[in-house]
Amino acid sequence: MYNLLMRFVQVWLVCLFSFAVLSAESPSLQNPEPIRIWKGPAPGSDAQHWPTPGYHEEWERPGEVLTGITDPSIQVFLPDAAVNTGQAVIICPGGGYRNLWINKEGWKVAAELQKRGIAGIVLKYRHYDRNVAVQDAHRAVRYVRSRAREWHLNEKMIGIGGFSAGGHLSLNMAGQLRRTPTWTSDEIDQLSNRPDFLMVIYPGVRLLAEAVIDASFPPAFITVAADDQTTKAVDTIDLFSRLQALQVKSELHVYQAGGHGFGLGTPECNCGSWLDLFQGWVKTLTK
Repeated sequence: MYNLLMRFVQVWLVCLFSFAVLSAESPSLQNPEPIRIWKGPAPGSDAQHWPTPGYHEEWERPGEVLTGITDPSIQVFLPDAAVNTGQAVIICPGGGYRNLWINKEGWKVAAELQKRGIAGIVLKYRHYDRNVAVQDAHRAVRYVRSRAREWHLNEKMIGIGGFSAGGHLSLNMAGQLRRTPTWTSDEIDQLSNRPDFLMVIYPGVRLLAEAVIDASFPPAFITVAADDQTTKAVDTIDLFSRLQALQVKSELHVYQAGGHGFGLGTPECNCGSWLDLFQGWVKTLTK
C-alpha cells in the first residue's frame, strides 16, 4: 500500500512539473480561449490563396511567435467590473506580415490594458496577404461591436491598434472604412467597421493605395523611438502633421531611444511609459 501511494505521488509530481514547464513555454495555456471571427471558413483562406502548399499555423518560436495563420480569431482579456472603463483595444501584433509576435506585442499588452480597466483583445490575423489582413481587421471591429453589450463595453469606444506591421494594418483599415464588405453578408457585416480610435506603436506608415486619410479618420495615438531604423521617426511626424492639418484628434510621442520592437518597454529606455500616456489620452475621447 505504501509503495502504491509513493508511486502515485511520484506520478502526480511529474505531471505537475510537466504542466508547469508547458505553461511557461506556451503562454496561450494561461490566456482566454480563441474566438473565431468568421462564420465558417474565412473568405480568402482556401488553399489557392496560400503562399505555399500545405501552409498551416505553427509556432515559429514556441510561446512567442506564430506563423501560418489561416483561421483568424480573437482572445478577449476583459477587465474586472470594478475597474471596467468600457473601452476596448483590438491589438494587432507585429511581424512584418511574415508572422505574429503574439506574446510580446499581443497577450502581454492585453494583460496590461486589462489591469487598467481597458479590454485588451488580441487579433490573430492572416498575414500572408495584406488585403485579407485588412478584411480581418474590419471584421474584428464589427465582431467586437456585435458583442459589446454582452462584454460590458461602450460600443462607441472600440479602438484598434498594433505594433509595427500591426500598426500599419490598423492605419490601413482605418483608411478603407468606405470599403463595402463584399466577402460576406451576415448580420455582423451590417455593423460599423469604424474604430473609435487608433493606438499605433512604431507603425509602418507607407499605406496601401486604397487607404485614404481625410477629416473622417479616427483619432490616433502614435509612439515611436528616434533611433528606430525600421519605422523612421520623421515619417511618423509627417503622419501626425497630416492628421493635425485635417484637425483629426491625435497625439505623438517620440522617445529618444528604444529602437524598433520595444513592446511594453525595455530597461534601457523610458519608452515603457507610452501605455500610461495612452491611458490618459484615451480618457479624453470617452463618449
